[in-house]
Amino acid sequence: MPATSIRRHLQATSLLAVLAGYVVLLLFNRQLSNRLRYERHVAQAEATRAVLDRLSPSEVDSPAELQGLLNQLATPSLTVWMVWLEPKQINSPPVLLPVGPLFEDYRASHPLISAADSQLKNSSEPHGFQFQGRSYFTSETPIRLAGQSYQLRFLQDFSLQLAQEQQLQLLLVAVAGASALFTSALLRLVIHRGLMPLESFSSTLSRISSRSLSTDRLSLQGQPQELHPIGEAFNGLLDRLSEAWEHQRTFVNGVSHELRTPITLISGYSRRLLRHGDQLDPQQHEELQLVTQEAESMGRLVNDLLEIARDDAGRLQLECRQLDPCSLLTDLQIRLAPASSGRLLLQSLPAACPKVSADPERLSQCLSNLVENALKYSPDAAAIELALSSEAKEVVFHVIDQGPGVPEAERDQIFERFRRGSGSAEVFGHGIGLAVVKTLMERMGGRVLVADAPGGGADFQLRLPAVLSPAPSLRRWFTPA
Repeated sequence: MPATSIRRHLQATSLLAVLAGYVVLLLFNRQLSNRLRYERHVAQAEATRAVLDRLSPSEVDSPAELQGLLNQLATPSLTVWMVWLEPKQINSPPVLLPVGPLFEDYRASHPLISAADSQLKNSSEPHGFQFQGRSYFTSETPIRLAGQSYQLRFLQDFSLQLAQEQQLQLLLVAVAGASALFTSALLRLVIHRGLMPLESFSSTLSRISSRSLSTDRLSLQGQPQELHPIGEAFNGLLDRLSEAWEHQRTFVNGVSHELRTPITLISGYSRRLLRHGDQLDPQQHEELQLVTQEAESMGRLVNDLLEIARDDAGRLQLECRQLDPCSLLTDLQIRLAPASSGRLLLQSLPAACPKVSADPERLSQCLSNLVENALKYSPDAAAIELALSSEAKEVVFHVIDQGPGVPEAERDQIFERFRRGSGSAEVFGHGIGLAVVKTLMERMGGRVLVADAPGGGADFQLRLPAVLSPAPSLRRWFTPA
């Protein structure tokens, strides 16, 4: 499931809430308009009936008088007519419509009257209907005038009012859209300010490292109350991590120091026995040589652990100075050649190479770790090459082997502590040597990386910034002798 953004979620939710509010407002306005039309129609119908009820029998005893009265009660938007339920005279019209200039073409068979009559057959309550693109309200109510029973019917035209309401609704929709855009921009600012404490927490967390576990903490001053439990819980977690890290660092440092003495003794005595072991048979000589090699390997491991422990404690001391990379590489090849059984070769060095600023002992340690690593992963008879190059203001030390190489996906993880590549299952190792190389190179201002060797295998590269010679100053040309 893809990760979601709190910022986008809050913006989308808030905008949807605003739009939902406008939709509810529009629906409520529509229902309110319908209700007002209904009540207006009912009020006008009741007022018309009240006028008729107040008339004396002599004023409504003939159809002509009733039609004239209906004409006075009618308006351009309201038509009132009566259906005579019990006519005494056969020749009297059963439907009495208003007379006048506005109602000249109105007959009982008029399409609008017929449509209203058909609507009233279903219900006499006020209700609306559409006819030829216009909106009407119609209703009927019984009335008794001058001893006669009639059905008083009303037809009211609300088309103009409905058109005005539709225009108002369109205006409200436009205003809602503009308000939604304004609200979205405002919410973006508000949410950004509201999430600033989280960004502050994130910035603080990104700066926390193993060196600052005991000092860096999340500051709760000025933060919202909702973040206080999270900050306090995380600070408590940092306290526990700091304590555990300090215990681990003390243990590694102490054990490493304790192991150095016995390992040094074992290595020293075994080398002495090898030098004076004339009376040893071949098997004993081989076993003693194996003890020597393992003791030296254990000594290098202990030294690596000490370097990491010092770096974690912030006590790693480097004595960096300018040095000649060609001389350092030549001395290293001479020193390591006996242990490599002649497999360690030095390529021709460039005639001129910039100097570098580094700790010679630590840089030699990094190269030694890479050479030892290359010897383990290369075939028994394969050569290991040392090379030197310079490019892009960097001096590059190369350790080239003829092993299986390093897959591109694993070229970063092999420099992590206790991580080994997928092709190292059959090779003995602790996964700590390359991590030490990376740590020391970073502390000297350089970096380590691995690439494919031209003829197959791996090309481990130590890159250090070149120390450029300062340009000659013009001051000496103008300074009097």
